[in-house]
Amino acid sequence: MTTPRLIVADVTATSQQDLYAQVNNRLTTDNMVRPTFLAAVSAREKEFPTGLDFGYVSIAIPHIDPEHVISPGILVCRNSTATTFHAMDDPERELDVQLSIWPLVTDPKNQVDMLGAVIELVQDKSSYHILLHGNQKEVADKLSGVLATV
Repeated sequence: MTTPRLIVADVTATSQQDLYAQVNNRLTTDNMVRPTFLAAVSAREKEFPTGLDFGYVSIAIPHIDPEHVISPGILVCRNSTATTFHAMDDPERELDVQLSIWPLVTDPKNQVDMLGAVIELVQDKSSYHILLHGNQKEVADKLSGVLATV
């Protein structure tokens, strides 16, 4: 079994598609996703938006079917500016998102547990702050429980 990896990526995307391209480049370079990843995540986001509004902040949890993932893990993407995502519970509503969390699951049975763990974590304001501004160790400590669900 492959040990799940944590990747923290600081990007400078100006649009959702730019964000997807930068994440795809990073994950492809790290040999974590298949060449189908970029098209699949873009198509899935259009059909099933992943933006979540927690009141004090909005995040996105773009995720994709396991067939597009080579190696399990989680990518925490911190964008220098907010990009627009549509809300999961109301696809017409736009959310400004600076932090996106990308579960990379190779076993479909783990997807729901991992998404639940991410949502539970971000409901705590201090967790959001650490994920957006913390160093690698602080982010890894905060996400240790989530990585266990991969």
